[in-house]
Amino acid sequence: MRAASKRNQRREINKIVGVYALFGSAWIYLSGYALIWLVSDRHIAEQIEVYKGLMFIMVTSALLYQLISRFAGRLAESVDRLEQSEARFQAIYHNVNDALFIHDAATGQLVDVNRTMCEMFGYTPEEAHSLTVGELSLGEPPYTDEDAWLLLQQAASGPPMTVRWRSKKKDGSLFWSEVSLRRADIGGSDRIIVLVRDITARHEIEEALQQNEEILKVLMEEMPAGVGWADESGRVQYLNSYVSDWLGFVSEDRPTLEELMQRALPDPAYRDRTLAPWREEIGKTTLESGTPITPLEAKISCVDGSSRHVILNTRLVRHRLLFTLTDITKWEAMQQEVLKAQKLESLGVLAGGIAHDFNNILTGILGNLSFAELLLDQDHPARGAVKNAEKASQRAAELAHQLLTFSRGGQPIKKVVPLGRLLQESLTLALHGTKVQTRLNLQEGLHAIEADEGQMNQAFSNVIINACQAMPGGGVLTVTAENLPLAANNSQTLPPGDYAKISFSDEGCGIAYEDQKLIFDPYYSTKPGGSGLGLASVHSIVIKHGGRVEVTSAPGAGTTLTFYLPSAGEAVAEEAPRQPERNTKAGEGTVLVMDDEEAIRTLTRDMLQYLGYQVVTCATGEEAVSLYREAAQAGRPFAVAIMDLTIPAAMGGKEAAQQILAFDPAARLIVSSGYSNDPVMAEHAEYGFCAAVVKPYRCDELQQALERVLSAP
Repeated sequence: MRAASKRNQRREINKIVGVYALFGSAWIYLSGYALIWLVSDRHIAEQIEVYKGLMFIMVTSALLYQLISRFAGRLAESVDRLEQSEARFQAIYHNVNDALFIHDAATGQLVDVNRTMCEMFGYTPEEAHSLTVGELSLGEPPYTDEDAWLLLQQAASGPPMTVRWRSKKKDGSLFWSEVSLRRADIGGSDRIIVLVRDITARHEIEEALQQNEEILKVLMEEMPAGVGWADESGRVQYLNSYVSDWLGFVSEDRPTLEELMQRALPDPAYRDRTLAPWREEIGKTTLESGTPITPLEAKISCVDGSSRHVILNTRLVRHRLLFTLTDITKWEAMQQEVLKAQKLESLGVLAGGIAHDFNNILTGILGNLSFAELLLDQDHPARGAVKNAEKASQRAAELAHQLLTFSRGGQPIKKVVPLGRLLQESLTLALHGTKVQTRLNLQEGLHAIEADEGQMNQAFSNVIINACQAMPGGGVLTVTAENLPLAANNSQTLPPGDYAKISFSDEGCGIAYEDQKLIFDPYYSTKPGGSGLGLASVHSIVIKHGGRVEVTSAPGAGTTLTFYLPSAGEAVAEEAPRQPERNTKAGEGTVLVMDDEEAIRTLTRDMLQYLGYQVVTCATGEEAVSLYREAAQAGRPFAVAIMDLTIPAAMGGKEAAQQILAFDPAARLIVSSGYSNDPVMAEHAEYGFCAAVVKPYRCDELQQALERVLSAP
């Protein structure tokens, strides 16, 4: 601006000089020739010459006055405008909200600062001019003196730049600033203009936003649900780790929603049936509306081969389709377990109510048949019919035993059982005479389990029989057993510890999705004429052993039933079964029989008399205690007392045994009951009994129990 002003001044001066020279030259030239032409008298011409000179001076003076006055007026206007411009510049320079520094481009020395800089940094104008860039910075990389000089050099030789800087005030406090550097020519000198803006508030907001974004991202990754969103074209933009783990996609893959659903629901018929209302509702709703879509339940297939029951929630917001997949597999399993427990409890009341009478009836039938078989000669024509009737009664007893599995409060009679042997025995018995082939895979060092061998054999057999029925034309049943440690919060919802995992996989027709959650319900069967007790008893047995059973199936792709049973620790050596020693001599002594059923009392009396014992019978626990006391006081104590565990509306065997043992600790007592799962039957020794016989019992079973008790010290 100063150079332009000087140029204008020179231009005005040149104009004044030019006008004066032109006018003077014209005056002298024209007035001289005019005088020569008009005046011939020399004396008069000289006088006119004098007046002409005076006139020239007056006219040129007036001309110069006019020219110089115009020049001075313009100069005054220019100076006034310059002063106003300078005032405006100073007002803007010192009153902007940003601190301004002017540095020499060659040396980097600070030339000038504005008033805002002094207020922002806390220095006086005199102090500010003597500052170095290092004194205005944090002093630690990347905010050191050397870093600042490097930025000044880059700005002096390159384009304008803006950086974020950690600035320092006079009192040593630090604040975040945005620094803009630009090269400029000021008064013919090469300068660097540095603008410093305090962005502390903005930086705090950005940090808060970044922190919230990180928290939101962590929340999205850690929340126990699959989360994602897609754009309005249906291209997925984000998937959290849950969806990635389940379906194998990551956000970088950018699948479409349709591709996502195809992988989640591979069965086309099931996918179309499940997603039809969801697709229709999305098609009728605009992306800008933000309207939530009706939640949808589906069973998705994961890349690891597992399946999960999820609820799909969808919302259309700001040109995005947000969706969450909430895994309710565990919750549903817990709900199903609660429902199953309630159903089994109800059934247990029924089973417990009829078990006593049913087993008493079966005891009378089976006992009399076995007793009749002993009384018949080997070649008697009725012996075959009695044998067949006995087998039919045993099948009825097995059915009663399945019903009793559901009764309340009972626990299995557990012992350490080698799992490999138990599986082989179950397969051999259940597959005899079928077309099904077996593939048995046992892990080396397979742990034993602590289980009721009879109940667990029943559970395995029921599963094997179901697999055979699913493959009527033959096939391969693959049984795999392995050790499996489970951590806390495992997907099976079991307590942490060591377990045995047993899988039965068939090649049958599979189970429909809607039937899978019902197969463990009592009396529910997918087979025409089925009782629905097979898998229900399996479920009850496994639960009472502290384990879990799961089903995985797809229509046409076979079925896998998987058991998780608590391990008994390291593997146990197989022991050859020991045959009980039979005592063929006649029984000696008197046996007290207490049972509320007259038919059973009569049957038991006849069998014991056949075996050589004397027998006294009674119907209640009160009578048994009284008879036992009277016999002991008379010096004719009973050798053994066989007592029914449960007597309706009277004292049962448990209470009677306590009273008998109170005055005769050496009493030999045998408990009898149809409740094979009753705690007293499972742990009879803890209640003072020497042995237990389960109704319905046969003559030889009763004889063996008596011989064991009488031969024991």
